[in-house]
Amino acid sequence: SSRWVGGSTSSPPTLPLLPVGAGAMAGLSGPKAHEVRSALGVDRDLSTQVVLTGTQAAEKPGKHWVDKPNAGYSGTPMWKLALERREQEDAAAPCVKIPEGFKPTQKGSEWYYSEKRQVFWRTTDGQMYVWDELAQKHAPLHEAVTFDVKPSVGGCFHDAAAQVRHVMVRDLQKAGTALRMPLEHLDRPCALYALYEGHRGNPGATGSGNVCAEFCVKNLHLKLLPKLAAFRGYWEDERLQGAMRDSFEELDAEFLERHASSGKSDGCSAAAALLIGDRVVVSSLGDIACLVCFKTGEASELVKAHAAKESDDEDSEDEEEGGASSSGANKEASTDGKPPIRWTRAFGDAEFKAADSSHRLLATPDVAVVHLQNKHQGVAFVCRALYNAIGRAVAVSTVFRRSAGRPRMAAGALVDAAVQWLGQVTDQLGLGSIVVQFEQRHEASSSSDAPPPQKRARKEEIPSQVRLRHILLKHRECKSTVDKVRNKQVKRSRTDAERLLRAVMEEVLSRGEIDKKVFTQRCKELSECQSSLKSGELVGDLGWVKPGKLGQNFDDTAFSLRVGQLSDLVDSDQGVHVIMRTA
Repeated sequence: SSRWVGGSTSSPPTLPLLPVGAGAMAGLSGPKAHEVRSALGVDRDLSTQVVLTGTQAAEKPGKHWVDKPNAGYSGTPMWKLALERREQEDAAAPCVKIPEGFKPTQKGSEWYYSEKRQVFWRTTDGQMYVWDELAQKHAPLHEAVTFDVKPSVGGCFHDAAAQVRHVMVRDLQKAGTALRMPLEHLDRPCALYALYEGHRGNPGATGSGNVCAEFCVKNLHLKLLPKLAAFRGYWEDERLQGAMRDSFEELDAEFLERHASSGKSDGCSAAAALLIGDRVVVSSLGDIACLVCFKTGEASELVKAHAAKESDDEDSEDEEEGGASSSGANKEASTDGKPPIRWTRAFGDAEFKAADSSHRLLATPDVAVVHLQNKHQGVAFVCRALYNAIGRAVAVSTVFRRSAGRPRMAAGALVDAAVQWLGQVTDQLGLGSIVVQFEQRHEASSSSDAPPPQKRARKEEIPSQVRLRHILLKHRECKSTVDKVRNKQVKRSRTDAERLLRAVMEEVLSRGEIDKKVFTQRCKELSECQSSLKSGELVGDLGWVKPGKLGQNFDDTAFSLRVGQLSDLVDSDQGVHVIMRTA
C-alpha cells in the first residue's frame, strides 16, 4: 500500500469528469491545479504539506520553506538576486556625501574638482587637495593656523637719509584681499617688512632720492603676493625661500628692463622679512645688517654682507663667487665718475650687470628661515653706516634690552646713537632701521628652547574702556598745529617730536620700571594737551576712554596695554603720544 501526500492510505479518490466543449472550460486539456487539490482534500498552501528530505528534516524546521514568498514555486531570477546583493553592499558601505559643486575629474575616478573653489576632493579620505605645480602632484589644502605670537614693529629714518626707504605691511592677508590675491591659507600672523638703502643716487638732481629704492618699495609685494596666493597647500621652508629668491630676481630684471634706456645707474641694498605664523623668512641683498636678537641679551647677524670689506668692518668676509673682489671694488671707480662700487649683490646698478662688466653683480639674495621660539626677542634691519657707527651687534642687543616691547623707541635709539657718534649726516649716508619685536602671550614651557604654543586657547578679552594718562607732542604734519597749552604755533618736524619723546621714555624707564614722578614732571613741562594742566596724579589724565575717540592707531595701542604699562610711540591726528594705562 502507498501513502498519498494528503495522508490517506486508501485508494485515490475518483476525479470528477468535467465536460469538454462549449463553455468556460472550452479549449483546456484538463482540470486546473486548485481543482485537483480540492479533489485530493489537500490544503492550497502546499508548503506545509510537502514531505521534507532527510537532510531538510534534520535542519531547523521551516528553514527552507517557511516565510519564503516563492515557496513551492520557481526560484527568484538571477538579475533580481544580483540587484539585491548590490543594494545590500551599498547599504553596508559607509555613506560618503559629495560636497556641493564638485564634479568627477573622469568617470570612475576618486578625484572630484570644484571650478568655483579651485580645489580637489578625494572620495577615499574625504579631504580637500590642491594641485602642486612644483611637485606635479596633489597636496592637502592647508587650513591657516593662528600662532600665539604678537609682532610689533617700528622704524626710524633720519631726515637727511634721502636714499633710504621702507615698507611695513602689518597685515599681509588684508593687503592680499585688497589686491584680489587671497592669502587665507597662510598661517597667522602674516606680515611683510622691508628696508631699502639706496646708493649711487643723486637726490639733489632727481628730487626722488633713489630711483631703484622707490621702485622696489612699490613693486616687491606685487612679485611676492601672486606666488603666495597661487599655492594653497602648506608652505615648507624651502618653498618660501624659493619664492623670495624668485621675487627678488624678477624685481631686479624688471627694473633693469624699464630703466635700461633712461641711463639710471643707481642701485640699492635690501632686507625683507616675511612673517608667517611662527616663522620669519629673512632675505638679504647687499650690506644691510640683518640681526636676530635673543632674550639673553645676545644678537647675531643672520647672513653676511654682500659687499667688499671696509676698514671699519671687524669681521672678515669671503669674496662672493662671481662678484667684485675687495681690492677691485674699493680702488676702481665706475666709468661715469660716480663713487666706486663696493657691493657684490644689489638691485639695479645696470652697468655692473652687463656681460662685459669686470664688476659683475648678482641679484640673488641669501634667505634664512627663523623658527620663533621663546628665546627669540625680535629681528632688526640696520643700514650699514649706522650699524658700524653704533658698535654693531653689541649696541643693537643693548637697545633691544632697554626698550623691550617698544620697537619704535628701539629703532629711534639706534639712529640717535649714530647721529651722536657721526655728528654730521649727509644724503649719501643711510641712517635708518626697522625693529620687529615678538611678544609670545603664553609661555609654553620654562625652557628657552621650547616652541611657542600654536593656537590661542581663547580670545583675550578687550576692555570696553580704559583709564589713561599721556604726553602729547604736536608737529607740523598734524591736523591742528596749535599748542593750546602755550597758545603758540608748532613748527617742529615729526622726527623732532619723536626724538623728544624718546628722551622722555628713556628717563621714565631708566630704573627698569615706570617712574611716575618723572612722568608727571615731563608731562607738565612738554605735553601740548590741556590735560597737562591738571594737578597731582591727574596730570595728563584723559579719564575713561572708549574706542573711537582718538583714532584706530591710538585704540590699538591703548586697549592692548596692561594696567601700569607704558606704551611705545603712538601716532594720531593730534600728534605723537606716549600713553600710560592707570586702570
